[in-house]
Amino acid sequence: MDKIDCINTFISVVETGNFSHASRNLGITRDQVSKRIFYLESLFNTSLFIRNTRKMDLTRSGEKFYERCKVIVKELDLAAHDFVYDQKYPEGLLKISAPHAFIQTCFSDVISNFLKKYPHIEIDLMFSDHSNHINTHKFDVILKLEENIEEQNTFILNTYKKNFYATASFSNKHEKPKSIEDLRKYNISLYSRSDLKNNFIDSPPQLICNNIEILLDFCQKNHSILFIPDFLAKKYEDAGIIINYSQDIFSSTVHFYATTPYGSKIPKKVQFFLDSLKQHFPNYH
Repeated sequence: MDKIDCINTFISVVETGNFSHASRNLGITRDQVSKRIFYLESLFNTSLFIRNTRKMDLTRSGEKFYERCKVIVKELDLAAHDFVYDQKYPEGLLKISAPHAFIQTCFSDVISNFLKKYPHIEIDLMFSDHSNHINTHKFDVILKLEENIEEQNTFILNTYKKNFYATASFSNKHEKPKSIEDLRKYNISLYSRSDLKNNFIDSPPQLICNNIEILLDFCQKNHSILFIPDFLAKKYEDAGIIINYSQDIFSSTVHFYATTPYGSKIPKKVQFFLDSLKQHFPNYH
């Protein structure tokens, strides 16, 4: 038998004066009222009422129990109110981990727009390229950029291509590659150490650096080619600084996705952030 139902019934009996009034007040039968009171008395091995023909007087134990029950019910009401409020007006700390690469994308706009919409939420944002070392239980949302998705309950935000890029001057001096062996003739620089696992890369790179500006400068000075995601290359490709040297022939797919430690029971503030990501990434699913 549910203790909260029994406590609410006990309070109703006290405040209405008898079982019959309480049953009408609660919309249950008089027999159900009697059973709930009997359950409480059996549970605590004491009488809560002095029974007579006119009304139900409380025993000394009943008086003490009534005062305690009023506090319990009030706290439950406050807890329910807080829960409903949090669902409508989320607040508190939201801890997010994201790949370092997204510093140079629209990600600052995502965060800015989200905080404008939900000013009572605080964001603790950490950029890291070492997702395998992240303690998932310390973050509400973990954003990853991986070729293979191993987690359950993921939310794919977008899919990108990793291609080989070279400067325009490099491309003018060398023929376009027709095979992966042609690409392997040149020095290759990588954005991420994880790219060493790629089948296209079979020799040590000259440089691994998670800063695109440094990679470009190195590429221009040392005549190397870059293996980087297309979203990082786009700005410089549009400006004519680099070109897609592999022409998408030798490329690999990489997924940008979100995962949470909550399974299907996602807190409202986390769901709101995922919804905000959905607005910025049209391929979200």
